[in-house]
Amino acid sequence: ATLRALSIFLLVAAVVAQYGPDPDGLPAEFKCSWRQISYNYSIALRPDAASFVFDALQLDQFCPGATRPTPTRVAYPALIGINGDGPTYFVDALKGSDTNSGDIDHPFQTVQHGLDAAKGQPDATVALREGTFYLKDTLMATSAHSGVTLVNYNGEEVWISGGVPLTDLKWQPVKVDTTSNIWKADLSAFNLDRIEGLRVNERRVGSARYPNANPETDIFPVGYLPSAKNDWLAPKIAPSPNPAQIVNISTPNRNWDSQFQHYGGGIGGTASVYDPPFSYFAQTKFSEGCGGCFTYNIPGGLTYHKALNKTYQRESDGYLMAWRAAHWANWAFEIDHFDYNTSSIVVGKGGFQGSRGGPGSDWYIMNFLEELDSPTEYYYDRAEKQLYFFANNTQQQAPTADFVALVTQVLLNASGESMRAPLRNFTVAGVGFRDTAWTMLAPHAVPSGGDWSLDRLGALFFEYTEGLLVDKINVTRVDGNAVMLSRYHRNATVSNSNFEWLGATAVAAWGWTDVISDGGIHGIDSTSGNYPRYTLVEGNLFREIGIWEKQSSAFFQAKAAQSIVRRNVAFNLARAAFNFNDGHGGGDDVYNNVLFNTCRESSDHGPINSWDRLPFVTTVYDGTPTTRMAFRTIHSNIVIANYGGSKEVDNDDGSLFYRNHHNFMAFGWSQKFKCGAIESYNNIKAYVDIGARSDHYGGCLTQDPAVFVPNLWHDDVIVFLPNSSFAYRTCWSDAEHDWDKTQVYNNTIYTASKKDVVEISCKGKNIAFPVFQADGNDPGSQWLPDYPDNTQLVDSIYQLLGNWAQ
Repeated sequence: ATLRALSIFLLVAAVVAQYGPDPDGLPAEFKCSWRQISYNYSIALRPDAASFVFDALQLDQFCPGATRPTPTRVAYPALIGINGDGPTYFVDALKGSDTNSGDIDHPFQTVQHGLDAAKGQPDATVALREGTFYLKDTLMATSAHSGVTLVNYNGEEVWISGGVPLTDLKWQPVKVDTTSNIWKADLSAFNLDRIEGLRVNERRVGSARYPNANPETDIFPVGYLPSAKNDWLAPKIAPSPNPAQIVNISTPNRNWDSQFQHYGGGIGGTASVYDPPFSYFAQTKFSEGCGGCFTYNIPGGLTYHKALNKTYQRESDGYLMAWRAAHWANWAFEIDHFDYNTSSIVVGKGGFQGSRGGPGSDWYIMNFLEELDSPTEYYYDRAEKQLYFFANNTQQQAPTADFVALVTQVLLNASGESMRAPLRNFTVAGVGFRDTAWTMLAPHAVPSGGDWSLDRLGALFFEYTEGLLVDKINVTRVDGNAVMLSRYHRNATVSNSNFEWLGATAVAAWGWTDVISDGGIHGIDSTSGNYPRYTLVEGNLFREIGIWEKQSSAFFQAKAAQSIVRRNVAFNLARAAFNFNDGHGGGDDVYNNVLFNTCRESSDHGPINSWDRLPFVTTVYDGTPTTRMAFRTIHSNIVIANYGGSKEVDNDDGSLFYRNHHNFMAFGWSQKFKCGAIESYNNIKAYVDIGARSDHYGGCLTQDPAVFVPNLWHDDVIVFLPNSSFAYRTCWSDAEHDWDKTQVYNNTIYTASKKDVVEISCKGKNIAFPVFQADGNDPGSQWLPDYPDNTQLVDSIYQLLGNWAQ
């Protein structure tokens, strides 16, 4: 498969407009400076991650003389969470027995038995001894486990795995010669209907695919084939005429918002692929502020032309994996069948992994025996229960590695009975979680009006909790989400933990409203409080996220409010680091985070992203029911918009009530003022290519004095990349307001030279900055046609950020 892929590599590489780790024209000394700043603050927050951060920043390449720190072994904390005088139940996978008493000398064998013993004892501890606990069934904790702590014992390394060890395999040669080393083993004894992922010596390996790629270490464009828009087959559920039941709630509303006033969407129709079958994008008419919106639909398949030149024996075992056009999300489809007469793939279930729909773009197929042609690829024949594996050795010998087949999607489900009977003060600390099964084809839902859909699952799944603590855990190589905070939570904390090599999102906080009953009229109403509130996400390391589901983040929030996200380090992600899917309630505070190398495979996004197309009624703002959200604050962060993260803080469609201040940002767009009540001030925005996108001047909010808050931009330092002209901003004034004189002021603009013209766009005309300012606009702002000295710029950045990492 490799030779066929070479000829199309360059074509695929051109599909997504992204510039890699640094934009063109960036001064060489600043290539080192932004990395050194990011490194210094990262290791101050997480000194144990120094080698990972060093490698991700490529410091040895861009900062001559930089020395890679010695990698630090993951630390397993000693005796954290042991509950004072309460009983402790010990569990040992190797030496225990569930007929034992559970004391340290006579431990239980299974974690569930330990949890069962602790039930009803609010000071109990379940202490896990060193080793790996393999699960076929999800661990369950209920309201009766309130006050219980699940912890590793005394610094011992503990893992809970969703896999089945494949022991005593008898390998038989299939094709062993100078070019191949394929073997097979009979798995009948394990009774596995499917293998939804495989680990070999604890590393993720991929099922046989074309084009070839390593699912962990290769990112787009490696392993993809290009397509044209017309290659995608017509949807199986046609969007026109729209078959959905339209939802359009006129009251309550946001009548003070000229763009997204009403709650609406569609039930059924093209949204039937979701569970529940509702989507904002299943309606017919959209606000003019909804960028590129149309009735949701997904293609029914793909015409591959001459890209594939084989026939496949077990067609329905395979999957079609594809990016949506523009790389906003990626899809997984089961393959129904191949039509070899038309060179087409007809798909079955799938395509619901994003909310926007439309044509696809880059793609590959996987899980076909006929494509087993690269070391570490595998194929599982479900009918014959045979595992095929291309051994990665040069002696043409049978595999000798440890194999683990993934079968469990959720490792721990700790959930209360209801909002009135929650699970209280439950703690998980010091434990490792790994190797859960693939969830891309699990039921997905559209949480709100943002571009995302996701599955309501997680390796650690929590629902209806108060005072939940998840601390110092390690989550690695799970093939779905890591932590899901579903529905009601109050004061949940996820802290000081490591999340790496994840299939999807690391931490998701996702509330609930009733989007189906009575024609969907209750979907706007969140006054019941069935959502995460006062969540704290602090001190975590997030890296290598989005292995499978590219529309994923370190932290995702929908129908949640008043979260604090602070002192985290996030890098090497397929899409945004932090994503706020709506403005539900607001009141969130995001600060002291270091974010870089985001959106490495996607585009039209930022390291921090937001939408707010759907209003929700909460009591967060002032204690009474209202659709207005409290201000969401993003401050004192390092935000590097490299790769495809072309907007630093991408306040996208409908975003309202943001205060972005005192951040060090680099590259991409300086700020998107797409709707209203967005404030940007006291930031340093280094080497950006666009100043500000302003669709609605002072804002899209109407002049209700109780709500109207125009956009505001002042005291930012903006350094433009070398160019002949720079789009600083649009003019903001309208017939009734002279916003250019009151809402934009005291900004400092640097360009490479006087030849680089700074312009303002007004009613289709470009006006040079000095001419625009001569009319009294942009008071106090200054254009300096010479770059600041790099040392001076770096000193200013450190002064801006201060010592928050100490």
